[in-house]
Amino acid sequence: MPSSTSSSERQQRFPAGLFIGLGLFVATEQLLWSNPRVLALAARYTPAGPDGDPLLNAAAVAQVRARPGSRPGVLLLGSSQVREGLDCGAFEVRLGTGCDNLAISAGSPLDMLQIASQLEPSGVQLRVVGLFPKLLHLPPKEGFVGLSTFRCLPAAGLRRILTQHAGLLAYGLLQSISPTLRFKDALSAARGVIRADPLAAWQLRLPPAPHRLLEHQPPRPQRYFDHHVARLDSDAPRPGDWTAAQEAALDRLLDPSLGPAVLVDFPTRPGYETTQHPETLDHYRRSLARWRERGASVISADELGPLAPADFVDFTHLTDAGRAKVSERLARRVAAVDWKP
Repeated sequence: MPSSTSSSERQQRFPAGLFIGLGLFVATEQLLWSNPRVLALAARYTPAGPDGDPLLNAAAVAQVRARPGSRPGVLLLGSSQVREGLDCGAFEVRLGTGCDNLAISAGSPLDMLQIASQLEPSGVQLRVVGLFPKLLHLPPKEGFVGLSTFRCLPAAGLRRILTQHAGLLAYGLLQSISPTLRFKDALSAARGVIRADPLAAWQLRLPPAPHRLLEHQPPRPQRYFDHHVARLDSDAPRPGDWTAAQEAALDRLLDPSLGPAVLVDFPTRPGYETTQHPETLDHYRRSLARWRERGASVISADELGPLAPADFVDFTHLTDAGRAKVSERLARRVAAVDWKP
């Protein structure tokens, strides 16, 4: 029969072993996914879209941070509107500086702030933030929850947010500890791409996954717009729990002490506003006016010139023709902003 002394020793060793094991697990995770080459290989076969956003974005951030002796001159932030609607080449030609597009699907200001916070040591010179009405009322994406997220929560009532959305925030923080958990959907999508020939993928003989979701797709037929005009979208948000936190995140993104920034009221197809709640649209207009009054550089959709219905794939995303127009016009407007040090 084992003595009480040996049983006590095992109980004391168990917590130490557990913590050591957890520490080794976390260290291995961080070491693996901090390698830009590993991220680049996984991102090569990860299709763009909501499932791939965390991995693709992490790979892009790692490339920026690992770039020797170079600073990104312009950082494009926003939702898939920006990711698929703005061409960095137009900014590089017009401004004569580097450009990185780190927009993500449904990227809200809280998500953008978390992305930008990872690049602060890299000396981003100008942040171009694309916005449209619904983004100010979305919850943050779990894969982009971080310390910057929590700094914005008091604006929305810290106790209420932590009580009502504890699961989302806790799961987001857990993914910060385990990047594999954060990338699980992206890795599953990549597996679907390379399943036919894993060896060719490992040897980089397999073509990479397309970068843009809507590339070369024709606009939706007119009957699609006729059906949706004057009807609320099923996912149209109202001002709610996350609105104040999203505004606080945008305030931080536009804070001149962090460097110059430009806020872009991104163009939408005529009829889009009829699919959103009136209070959401009114809040958006008042918010743009408030940021202008504070001295922020705000570029309205009207300032980007007219766009034809054929320039839109749907109500919010641009075709290749629309992408070329908006990219060139916005780059020209940004070039006129006094932002260079």
